Amino acid sequence: MKAHIAALPPAAALAWKAPQGSGLEKVCAGAGVRLRAVEEQDLGRTVAALCGLPGAGRGVEPVAAADPTPALVLWGLDRNALDAFLDGLKAAGVRIPLKAVVTPTNRDWTFAALLEELHAEHRAVRESAE
Repeated sequence: MKAHIAALPPAAALAWKAPQGSGLEKVCAGAGVRLRAVEEQDLGRTVAALCGLPGAGRGVEPVAAADPTPALVLWGLDRNALDAFLDGLKAAGVRIPLKAVVTPTNRDWTFAALLEELHAEHRAVRESAE
């Protein structure tokens, strides 16, 4: 029996409330990363579905509006490519305070749930620095 291997989609960046004209589009294009703006109606979709990952559920859970702090969620970059991408953001002056990568744990979360977790972690780090 032959194994069927699903081709993985290209690397992706999910941008929540990213500033227009910030240079994010150019950094993504240069790194071969598909950029997708996440809109309010996408908040109830899973992270995996938004990235186009195989086996991702297509359902949408109803969710309330999320905090408007910009966030960027990355999928499909190895460690070296991720470091280069983050360096590219810094060099281009792109400021997005919340960043995460898709993991086996968070891939099935709704985007809203991931944003909530990022905000909680961000608050905890700020509070521990005070």
